[in-house]
Amino acid sequence: MKKQSHIILATAIALTLAPAFALAGTMTGGATFPEQIVQEATEVQQLAQQAEQVQEQIQMVYQQAMNLKSLPTQMWSSVSGDLNNLVNIASQAQGLSYASQNIASQFSQTYPAASSIGNNYNQQMQTWTNDTNSQTQSMLEQYHFQAGQFATQQSALQAIQNASQSSSGRMQALQAGNQIAGMEVNQIQQLQQDVMAGNSAIGSYEAQQVNQAQARANNENSYIQQNDATLNTPDNMMVITPIAIPGGGATATAP
Repeated sequence: MKKQSHIILATAIALTLAPAFALAGTMTGGATFPEQIVQEATEVQQLAQQAEQVQEQIQMVYQQAMNLKSLPTQMWSSVSGDLNNLVNIASQAQGLSYASQNIASQFSQTYPAASSIGNNYNQQMQTWTNDTNSQTQSMLEQYHFQAGQFATQQSALQAIQNASQSSSGRMQALQAGNQIAGMEVNQIQQLQQDVMAGNSAIGSYEAQQVNQAQARANNENSYIQQNDATLNTPDNMMVITPIAIPGGGATATAP
């Protein structure tokens, strides 16, 4: 966890050097581009911690149910709360993936010369989303749920509620939730790695652009100062020498 925090901090430091592009962010409500990146990395880290906590809670109830060979009604309130949290976490993870794709697209538009960085990041997020959806669908079908029932957060919660009407339904919901919780932990950890790698590449490029712009500005200032110093040296100043005019008292001057 320390390593992850250090990466987020390093990204933040790099991006504070970058110009504050005022690009709209669907995730951050109009935050600047660097702010979007740092905020997203922080949110993914927090979501990974939440997923681990929910997985532990579901696993604990699952082990109790396995020992009892069933899932009593009195245990369902705890299970349903954990499953609701799991649905919410899965929804947030999908939202962060889409937000990452948005950031990648914004980067490619801002820096066409480095669009490959944004395109690769975008592709990674699409692959993550497709893989997560595929695994979720497979696990749901294994326990006789339809993926369409979990197409939205609201329909997923309704499907869980419907399953609670019978002992076998409650057990199937718990078994599916236990497997999906483990999968979500792994997938969100992968998402975290992909986000940190993508944001690190974006941050490094932005910092490089800022350093190059600063170097150009420094060179221009140095050139101007050198020219000013040269023009103001005594050797380069015009000296006017008096010239006597024969036959008269007047004098003319010559450079």
